[in-house]
Amino acid sequence: MTWTDTFQIITAALGAVGGAALIIFGLSSWLGKVWANRILEQDKFKYSQELDALRAATQNFQSSLSLTNATYFETKKAFAEKRVQAIADVWKTFVEFREKSPPEIIWLDILVQKEYGEFCSNPKFKGFENGTDLGAISELMPKQLDNLRPFMDDITYQLFGIYTATVARLCFYLNKCCTGNVPDHDWRSDEGLVRILSTGLPDDEYQRFQNEKWSVQILLNFLQFRISNHLKSIATGADLAKEAMNHAIEFSKKITAIRDDEMLKKANKALHRTSG
Repeated sequence: MTWTDTFQIITAALGAVGGAALIIFGLSSWLGKVWANRILEQDKFKYSQELDALRAATQNFQSSLSLTNATYFETKKAFAEKRVQAIADVWKTFVEFREKSPPEIIWLDILVQKEYGEFCSNPKFKGFENGTDLGAISELMPKQLDNLRPFMDDITYQLFGIYTATVARLCFYLNKCCTGNVPDHDWRSDEGLVRILSTGLPDDEYQRFQNEKWSVQILLNFLQFRISNHLKSIATGADLAKEAMNHAIEFSKKITAIRDDEMLKKANKALHRTSG
């Protein structure tokens, strides 16, 4: 065999091996793509199921929150209607109390402290004693106001209590004068009245009362003004509107948190898939 024959055989062998290599490389590439597509489809199916489950859970939670939110506002609506009626009843009770209050206490403004002995000695004031005694005061005080308390706020009862207690204490002070036990101090300095007003009014308002020496009528009008303004404020629903707004904000925060949590889970799964 010559060198030429040997060279031809080697060339033919290398050519055959090279062709097979190309065929093997092509098959490997094709099989790789096939398996990659299968794995990708399996992953897509798996993540699709997980995402659907997450969406279903999120939707259920959102539906529950929406139902809770709707129930809350329906309850508040019913409560607001009850409150409006309660406000009307409270004001009616206040007006009845005001109209029944003994008008005799106004004479504490007409006379000055050194003249209070007239309530006992002057026959013209003889009827004042019976109109301001403990029995009359007890009969005057409202009896059914607590029935409305579930629909009202504490400030309303505090203001109403200050007004009724002030009237009762003025009656008690005047009655002492009518029985000859004239106090040695002005009614504004009466210990009971001071306790009622100093604990029931802000410091600046109480100081105004003392410094300006309000009359009985000015004091009662001022307390009535406070009650009237407060009832107007709650009747407009300003406090309920504020509460509803706070509830809506909290509801929005929860929905946003759910959405952010879902996006975070998606991002983590994508990161895990990429790193894998």
